Amino acid sequence: MEILIPGALPPVTVAAELIRYVETACPALVEHFKSRQARILRLHPDEMGCTPLEAIGLMRRGYQQVPGLTLGAGLGPMRAGVTQSNETVWVADLSSVTVGTNGAALVHPDALLITPAEADALFEAVCGLWVGSAISALPLNPERWRVWLNGTPLLSSMSPCAMTGMAMADWWPQHESLRQWRKLLNEIQMVWHDHPVNLARAERGAPPINSLWLYGGAQGWKSPANTELPVVYEELISSHAEGDWARWIQTLPALSSFITSVLNDTTKNTAASTTVTLLGLEHGIELLPQARPWWRHILPARTQNWKTWWNLPN
Repeated sequence: MEILIPGALPPVTVAAELIRYVETACPALVEHFKSRQARILRLHPDEMGCTPLEAIGLMRRGYQQVPGLTLGAGLGPMRAGVTQSNETVWVADLSSVTVGTNGAALVHPDALLITPAEADALFEAVCGLWVGSAISALPLNPERWRVWLNGTPLLSSMSPCAMTGMAMADWWPQHESLRQWRKLLNEIQMVWHDHPVNLARAERGAPPINSLWLYGGAQGWKSPANTELPVVYEELISSHAEGDWARWIQTLPALSSFITSVLNDTTKNTAASTTVTLLGLEHGIELLPQARPWWRHILPARTQNWKTWWNLPN
């Protein structure tokens, strides 16, 4: 069994200051730190094409990265539910683009809160734009479309969540093979600019839905039979993403209770074999049971100095 805790590793700029709060408010996790071996997982979004949480999710589902594609390219077929390996799958998430002093950037998808009615109205407003072209699209859910592109597009896939905080210009589809997609996207953006959905969102202070973010490009795939997925503790994600460390600290007692309840579940006998994986912005820490020779079990287990990896830079 694996417990996955995204948002558990703060950036190095604040990690040292947060240690005392972790020790006080989350003793169950600290005790786990001390008794386990730590293995560092390098999961930089620039290399993965997705967030550490998305990367671990793909790996644990058995996805094998394809040479020449980012790992995150596998999110396309996974999120579209395509398992046939003869299909190359692209998806596009409804997005909000803001322009600031550092250029254009995507608003984090979790902040959009798109309703089904909004998604339907936005799709209906533009679905005639690609009639007669080699491009087509169909909604998968209120946040996402599946997109069929012409030819063999060349795009280094990067997920919308991973794009948060990055410059869009570095990942914008610029290759000639995506020229028709860029043209279509520009037309969609013009229709959506003053669409009633966005006028209503502006009135209530919600980010406008003014673009689409294209990613994917891998062929369909499916998880091996009997794949066991991690238990994901999600309560730290939003405060970590927003850098709200006061709210992050307030969540720690609940995390401690969660860890205690899972590891003390004697009916499942999971404590000895459970792996706890912590995730930050660009890396993870996998806490593994200590491999000990049989004769060492008569001696106290060595206490691990967890603070040596807590302050690792992202």
